Parts: sequence; structure tokens; C-alpha cells
Amino acid sequence: MADEKRRFSRIFFNVRAKLTVAGCEYPVDRIANLSVGGCLLEIAEKIPVNSACTFTIFLSGLAEGVVVHGETVRVGSDEISLKFTAIEQENLLHLQNIIRYNAEDPDAIEEEISAHPGLR
Repeated sequence: MADEKRRFSRIFFNVRAKLTVAGCEYPVDRIANLSVGGCLLEIAEKIPVNSACTFTIFLSGLAEGVVVHGETVRVGSDEISLKFTAIEQENLLHLQNIIRYNAEDPDAIEEEISAHPGLR
């Protein structure tokens, strides 16, 4: 088995979201996996690797959604992986809570967040 290089646990999160790249918006029906450091989206668009982007997760009760800045790190036939690079403090707290409350092992998530309080 290959060594695990991920620093953050992933969760499945079935909510609407939006990916914005170079002024073009791409709707996302569900997030294949989400972590504090990035996500995997089911999108069939051909977006270049290393493209700067903004990713917005729509949650009820938040008018603006949870907004994260990032870059594309892998593009497949029907999926795109993002690495998160910047987030405002309030949105970081929302993102961390999404991961906490949807994780199979919330204690492991707490350890990850404590060890890496920001995105990196």
C-alpha cells in the first residue's frame, strides 16, 4: 500500500457549491470529498492545472456561502482536485465545523485542526 501523503481527513459532503475560474462559474452538485486543505469535485470541465480559483460552499443560513481560494492541482475526465490556499477566519471556522460534524472520527479531526490551525 502506498504511503498516505494527505495531512487532513476527507469527508463526503452532498451540498451545492460553485467553482469560479477566470471569471467563469461552474456549478457543483456535490463535493466528492472535502477536507480543511482541499477537495475533490465531480466536474467534467477541462480546467488547466495550477489555475487560481474560488470555491464556494452553499449552506443554509449563510447568504454568501463559505468562500475558499485555491488552485487546481489535478484534473481528470470527470473530476477536479483543489488545494485551498487562502480563507478568511470566519469561513475557516465554518469549514472546520463542516468537517468536524460530518467526520467518522471527530477526535481525529480535532487533532488535525490543532496541529494545522490554518490551511497549510
